[in-house]
Amino acid sequence: MAFHLLSSTIEENTVSGPSRRSFLRYTGASAVAGSLWLASCTKKDDPAVVTPPPTIASFTPASGMPGATVTVTGTNLGGTTSLLLGTVATTFTVVNATTVTFTVPAAAQTGALVLTAPGGTATSGGSFTVLPAASTAPAITGFSPTSALPEASVTLTGTNLASVTSLTVNGIATTTLIKLTVNGVTTISFTVPPAATAGAATVVVTGPGGTGTSMGLTVLPSTVSVGTGDAGVLNYAYALEQLEAAFYTQLRTGSYYTGLGSNSAEKLALNDLYYHEVIHRDFLKAAIAAAGATPLKDLTVDFTSIDFSSRSSVLGAARAFEDLGVAAYAGAGQFISSPAYLLIAGKIASVEARHAALIRDMLTENSFVGSDIVDSNSLEMAKVPSVVVAVANTFLAIGSKLDVSGLV
Repeated sequence: MAFHLLSSTIEENTVSGPSRRSFLRYTGASAVAGSLWLASCTKKDDPAVVTPPPTIASFTPASGMPGATVTVTGTNLGGTTSLLLGTVATTFTVVNATTVTFTVPAAAQTGALVLTAPGGTATSGGSFTVLPAASTAPAITGFSPTSALPEASVTLTGTNLASVTSLTVNGIATTTLIKLTVNGVTTISFTVPPAATAGAATVVVTGPGGTGTSMGLTVLPSTVSVGTGDAGVLNYAYALEQLEAAFYTQLRTGSYYTGLGSNSAEKLALNDLYYHEVIHRDFLKAAIAAAGATPLKDLTVDFTSIDFSSRSSVLGAARAFEDLGVAAYAGAGQFISSPAYLLIAGKIASVEARHAALIRDMLTENSFVGSDIVDSNSLEMAKVPSVVVAVANTFLAIGSKLDVSGLV
C-alpha cells in the first residue's frame, strides 16, 4: 500500500520517558484501500443456532392401567409436540424443559415412549407396561323387595351401576329403568316385566364394562290357581264372592252412595246387596276350610275403571258383576261332584239372580229377563269358568288374577 509518512520522529529519553508512537494518515486511494482492509478484519456472522434433540432419561411409574398419569424426565423437552405410547397418541402436558406428563390411553398397549420436540425425536430405552384396566363391569348386591309381582317396582343395589344401559329379568327386558345417584352411590329402580315367569329370576344388568348377574329376586305368580275338583269349584265361587263383596264395600264410600237419602229405596237395596255378598264370601271361606281344603288367599281388586261418584257407572258395574255371578254358578255346576256342594251353589245362585234382576230394573225397568242373559228356551245363559275369569280378571290386580285351568 502507498502512504506518506508525515512524521516518524522518535525521541528517546534515555532516563525514563516513553517513546512516541508514529501516526499514519491515509489519503486518496490509500484511504479506500485501508477501509477495505479494516472491513476484512471485522468479526464474521455467527453460524445458525442448532436446537439440540430431546432425550428421555426415565419415566415413572414404569407400569400402569389406562387412565394413569406418567411422568417423563429428560432434556430438551420444551415444546414437545407429540408423545406416543407405542403407536398410540397420548394426552400430555409439558411441565418444563426436563419434564412432561401424560395419561395412559384406553387403547394403549405395552411399548416404548416416542417423544417429538423441535429438536427431533427421542425413544425411551425401556417399555412402559400397560396393566389390565380395572373391572368396570356392573355387579348386583341386592334387591328391595326380594320378591315381587310382574309390573311391580324393585330397587337394585350394586357397583358400577351408573353406566348400566339395560336390565333383563329371565331374559325379558324391562321398559322402565331409573337410575338414582346419592352421595356417589347409584341404585336402579325397575319394573318387573309383565311376562316375566314366576320363580327365582335371573336378573342381568349390562353396561360398557360388561354384565352383572344375580338370582336374588323371586318373581311372584301373576295369577292365583283356584285348584281342582270340588274344592276348586268352591274356591272359584269364593273368589267371585270376594270380588262382589269388595265392590259393594267400596261403593258405600263413593259420593253416589253417600249422596242418597238414608231411607231411599235405592240405598236400602244396595245395603241388602252389600250384606248378602259379604255373607256369601264368609260362608264359602268357612265351608272350604271345613272341607279340609285351603281357602283362596284374599284377593286384591282393581276398580280404577269404575267411577263411584256416578250412578250409571256404579249400577252398570253392579249389573255386570251380578250377571257374571249367576252365569258363573250355572256354568260351574257341571264340575261339582258332591251333592252337598251342588246344593250350596244352587242356593247362592238363586240369590245372585235376584240381585241381578233388581239391579237391571234399577237401570232400566223390565230389563231383568233381557235376551242377553236368557236364551230362547227361557234358560239362564251359563258361562264356563274360562269365560267368566276373562271378565273378572279385569277387576283384579296382578297377583290376584284367577287361574281356573284346573277345573276343566
